[in-house]
Amino acid sequence: MPVRQHQARPPRPPGRVIATLVLTLLAPLLLTLSTTTLAAPAQAVDEAEETDPLAVSIDQLDTVSLDGRTKGRITVSGKVRNDTEEEWSGVRVYPFIGNAPITTSEELAEAAALPADALVGERVVAEGAYATIPDLAPGETYVWSLTVPRKLLPVTEAGVYWFGVHALGATTPSTADGRARTFLPLVKEPNKKAKAEKVSLVMPLRRSVVYEADGSVNYVPGWTRDLRAGGRLYRMLETGAEMPDLTWAIDPALIDAVRNLAEGNPARNLGPTDESGENPEESGSQSASPSASALMPSPSASTDAEEPISEEAEAAQKAAKGWLSRLEKALAGHDLLALPYADPDLSALATSDPRLLAEARKQTTQALAGLGIKATSGVAPPTGYLDRAAVNLLEPGAVNLVSDKMFRGTTPVIADLDGHQMIVTSSGAAAGGPGPNGPFDAISVRQRVVSEAALLRGSGKPLVAVLPDGWHPPQDADSFVAPWKKAAWISSSTLTEAVAGQKATEITVDRLRYPRREMKAEISAERIKTANELIDAGKMLQRVLTHNDEVASDIVNEALTTTSYSARRGDTDAAADALSYVSAQLRSITVSVPPKVILSSMKGGEFQVTLSNELDEPVTVRLDAITDESLRVATSEPVQLDANSKASFNLAASMHDTGTHTALIVVTDTKGNPLGGHASVPIRPSQVSGVIWWFVGTGCALLFAAIAVRLTRRIMKAKKARTTGSM
Repeated sequence: MPVRQHQARPPRPPGRVIATLVLTLLAPLLLTLSTTTLAAPAQAVDEAEETDPLAVSIDQLDTVSLDGRTKGRITVSGKVRNDTEEEWSGVRVYPFIGNAPITTSEELAEAAALPADALVGERVVAEGAYATIPDLAPGETYVWSLTVPRKLLPVTEAGVYWFGVHALGATTPSTADGRARTFLPLVKEPNKKAKAEKVSLVMPLRRSVVYEADGSVNYVPGWTRDLRAGGRLYRMLETGAEMPDLTWAIDPALIDAVRNLAEGNPARNLGPTDESGENPEESGSQSASPSASALMPSPSASTDAEEPISEEAEAAQKAAKGWLSRLEKALAGHDLLALPYADPDLSALATSDPRLLAEARKQTTQALAGLGIKATSGVAPPTGYLDRAAVNLLEPGAVNLVSDKMFRGTTPVIADLDGHQMIVTSSGAAAGGPGPNGPFDAISVRQRVVSEAALLRGSGKPLVAVLPDGWHPPQDADSFVAPWKKAAWISSSTLTEAVAGQKATEITVDRLRYPRREMKAEISAERIKTANELIDAGKMLQRVLTHNDEVASDIVNEALTTTSYSARRGDTDAAADALSYVSAQLRSITVSVPPKVILSSMKGGEFQVTLSNELDEPVTVRLDAITDESLRVATSEPVQLDANSKASFNLAASMHDTGTHTALIVVTDTKGNPLGGHASVPIRPSQVSGVIWWFVGTGCALLFAAIAVRLTRRIMKAKKARTTGSM
């Protein structure tokens, strides 16, 4: 028997040391005595909070269930990693099986919550049923595989059993130094189609989408990791393409973000868009699956080859293009469910701004139409909960998926609240598998789903399972899906097929559950208000840009991502950052005025103003004036400015008194909404002193008097001359 060279644990009590030595000496004898199965308790006697020195995973399991027969064999494989700073030798990986069947979903949930060191079954120690691991250096990982004859698993009753493996060091034959656990149902008469259980899987295609203030996608390295071959989102497509009768729940915001990355992750486009080709909605019929050409960004939309992009953006671009080319095959032949754009927090919007939810649905329709994707409208909140206000906003005819946790009492297949119908999904299936492994590891999720299905078999109820957003798709899709397809007792069904023949159960409001933690987690009203302000700013920016008719829609999409369920966990408000950025762009259109204006008269006059456009695109704006009642300044007609240009023109003004008044000249869009640029100018009429007018009047009087005197003298002189002449 090989010995473990180093023990990465605290010293054991003397009693345990003796017990360990005895078990070490007896272990070879016990193994040789076992001709079929010799079981050892699958227990861990160390303290619960102690971390196993060996990390073990189950990555492949070639069956989803057992049947009543004892023929055949089961192959299971995974990895073992040395998490200590010491080298380990003589490690063996043994399978184990539970003793008693789990027969209800409630029992299964309780089992999944058990601590990792709980006694849950018997270890199979028969010769040949275990895997031997070579020496493991600190941090080293080894891929193991073992095959267990079915006859060595002494279970015969229908139900769900614990199944897994334990890694044992040479000196601790009864103590697990590492473990991996899952569930394995036993289904009797699996080949009887009449007893096949309808199982409908829904795979959400959504992810946290965050934009930078300039409209480019944020956290680019994370996107590259998820989108490239072998990444989580890529493996999701690989698995979905192989899964029979799968329903995709699509958030178009994810596809839009990937398309932006495929273009080189440019900033928000302010350039001309009003010369684009035909309307996507008029360009042809839609199909259930898109074409690759529709999904890939057009060359004209891609980043100019003369403008080099960073290595980070280039890596993301390559990964994004590969993912988009794979998306077409993944969606082909499957039912598609269209989520509101960015998968917004439905309960938060229902309370704070239902119009924003309507906008999200509108954006989804437009986005999928542009991609040529035909999908059924629906909702599938990640937590499974909706409050009453959100239920009231469910669309007629839509597919609405909610969790069974949302209802008190007996769970219906289809719930109907005042005409709003909801398909009820399994919270157990969404919870994943037991520890110590991640609950959302591929095998953990698959085996939890089939276990829930096995417990429903014969009840007449289908299993509708929405896979959790955080689940980890398998590295090998075929080895994951093939056992599912082979299970004759599973009837893979679309949502429509699964609920066919099921009558909706009318429920009352008091049956609904909406936990306090859900209310606390909702997107705040303040954040929703900021998102609306960003949308308004985007509409204003589009009205200002002379040749752009798309930026408003782009900014609506960005704003919606800040109200998504995934944004509940965000610490920063991307909408506030984007709002500041767009507002600064609007303020970059400025107006300058003279230091002061003196009108030639109170009846009217003109003064010159200068408009400046610091944007790299042409804009169309107007000027408005804010004055008091004694001053009137005429507004301008729309003025078009070229990129980075200035223009001067005159504004007319008039006054009703002789005082000085201030006019605030404001730059607005074509509808009169202020952009932020403004300037103040004092205005007064031209004034002449009363003294001057007195002198002018007096001078005129003296002039006329002098003229009168001279005329009088001339007349008198002329008369005198005539009199003298007659004598």
